[in-house]
Amino acid sequence: MYRLRLLRLTSGSTAAAALAAVTLLSGCGAFPDPAPLDGARSTRPIDTGSVTTPGPVLYAAVVARMVQEGTATFTFSGIGGGQTVSGSGQMRFTPGAYDADVELTMPETGRVRAVLMPTVAYLALPAAKGLPRDKPWLRVGPLPTSRFGKELSPVVDQLRGSFDPSQALGLLQAARSVEEIGPATVEGVPTTRHRAAIGVRRATAMAEGPLEEQYRSMLEAGVRTLAFDVWLDTEGLPRRYSTDIPTSAGLYSVTGIYRDWGEPVRIEEPKAKEVFDSDKLTG
Repeated sequence: MYRLRLLRLTSGSTAAAALAAVTLLSGCGAFPDPAPLDGARSTRPIDTGSVTTPGPVLYAAVVARMVQEGTATFTFSGIGGGQTVSGSGQMRFTPGAYDADVELTMPETGRVRAVLMPTVAYLALPAAKGLPRDKPWLRVGPLPTSRFGKELSPVVDQLRGSFDPSQALGLLQAARSVEEIGPATVEGVPTTRHRAAIGVRRATAMAEGPLEEQYRSMLEAGVRTLAFDVWLDTEGLPRRYSTDIPTSAGLYSVTGIYRDWGEPVRIEEPKAKEVFDSDKLTG
């Protein structure tokens, strides 16, 4: 049995990163950062008489298009409290699930890479001291039995949350209506910008687990609404999203970019000989 010292991913910025996928659409710099704000410039003034769509209706339409395309790459960057959290990845979408090969960079941990499959995750953690050199990957199953396996489960949940479109875009389900702001260009792609005012109380009632706890903390801090913007291209696919999340350390601003819809991706489980099962760790 091996002993492993883990660097915990429990800071406020990490929680906000998970919340942001908040924005359903997550992503990265060592991963390249998403395009700057002027990369999604509005081409006409906001029209207060814009068309509106019920949030759940728009969400269902967007998710259906994502599943139809099947694949995408994603980058995101979250800035707040003097720190930056960034990530990137390749994703493959299926009805009700997704696979991903992703990286997340945080001040506390450096770069963390993960291969996220529907029922199992593989982590390459920079702080994974004590693993055999020829087995750099940690396997975390759906029901870990060891203490370290159980401690790694929240890390996996945070990574899934930070890249899971259903949690970020999922905010649209809590929007009674989404306003069509107008045409915009994202990295040269024509899009339409949409804006939703998300009721935090409504989002709390719809969320589960750590995400529900984050929303509840916002309510207790007096936050009642979140502004969420998403840019959809002419095919109804998300190209960009942004939101500002109040935290105890101040405002946490998140921006994400989707690219390469429908293009081939490579998402594979590590070779068995390179994997160490987290349930075999002790300490």
